[in-house]
Amino acid sequence: MRIIREALASAALALQIGVVWFFWNRLPAQVPKHYGIGGTPDDYGDKSLMVVFLAITMFVYGLLTILSFFPQGLNYPVAVTDKNRERLQAMAVNFLGWIKAEITLLFLYITWADIQVARGLSGGLGWALMPVMLTVLGVTITAGVVQMRRVG
Repeated sequence: MRIIREALASAALALQIGVVWFFWNRLPAQVPKHYGIGGTPDDYGDKSLMVVFLAITMFVYGLLTILSFFPQGLNYPVAVTDKNRERLQAMAVNFLGWIKAEITLLFLYITWADIQVARGLSGGLGWALMPVMLTVLGVTITAGVVQMRRVG
C-alpha cells in the first residue's frame, strides 16, 4: 500500500510540474488567484502565481516526506509506550503518506482548473470541490485518529 500511496503522490506532483511547464506559453498574463465560495474566480494575478503554487505543493510534499522519516517527533492522540510505539509510528507514517497523496492530488486539480479558467475553457473549480476536499481529508484524519486510539 505504501508503494501505491507514494506513487500516487509522486505522480500528482510530477503531473503538476508537467502541466505548468506544458501550458506556460499558452497561458494569458492573468490567471485566477482566488475563488469565491461557489468555486468561481473572483480575483486574478500574474501567471507567475502558477510557479508560486507549484512551489507550495513541492514544499508541502517535501515537508510531509521529511516528517514521515521522524515519526518519533510527532504528537499522538494516545500515550506512547514501549508496547505500542512501533505500531503507532507505522500508523503515523501511513497517515502522513495518505495526507500527502490527497493534498498533491488536490493541488494538481486546482492547477489544472486554474489553467482551464485562464484559457477560457472553464468557469471555475466547481461548487463541489470544497465539500469533497474537506470530506476526504476529514475522513482520512478521523480514521487515523480512531485507528491510533484503538492501539493506545
